[in-house]
Amino acid sequence: MIDTADRRMQTARGAEDGADGATTRAMGFLDKLRERGWQAIASGDGALAEAARRVNDTLGRPLASGDELADRKAFAEGYGASKPAVGPAPAATSKPEVAPVIVYYFKEKQWRDAGKLTEVLEANAIPYKLINLEGDEATQAAVRRDATGRGGPLCFIAGECVGGRVELVNLAGNGGLKKRVFGA
Repeated sequence: MIDTADRRMQTARGAEDGADGATTRAMGFLDKLRERGWQAIASGDGALAEAARRVNDTLGRPLASGDELADRKAFAEGYGASKPAVGPAPAATSKPEVAPVIVYYFKEKQWRDAGKLTEVLEANAIPYKLINLEGDEATQAAVRRDATGRGGPLCFIAGECVGGRVELVNLAGNGGLKKRVFGA
């Protein structure tokens, strides 16, 4: 996930294509500020530093280490990958693409219900990943955002929230579960 500050940086970098190096210098300065902000909250102890780290995570980590900022920049630029030459499309593989299926739950509160979701997935021979949300505030925020008010545990297929046990059972019953995971 690219945060808002990274989007602004990409826009600014895109605008500098014919411009002088002033924008590049300004972006380098902003990256240094973001790294110093991260160092300040990462090394701090106490409730204030913990609260600052939570806010930073909730906002998509605008303050980050130099390594993480460099990785984000490389990702935005395609990790140095050149554009592929236009040619014939690659041959179709015999194995169909399988949409990723993830079940998110809280270990202490929802582990029994998570087992019911996994039973439905296993009964339909669907590969899945089980993720505990305890202590992962950034993932918790993303799941809450995408769940649109649904309670957990929740099943996501290809990044889209399907819902809980009732929705998953209904989807499996009408054949929609396999269609969403394995395609048409």
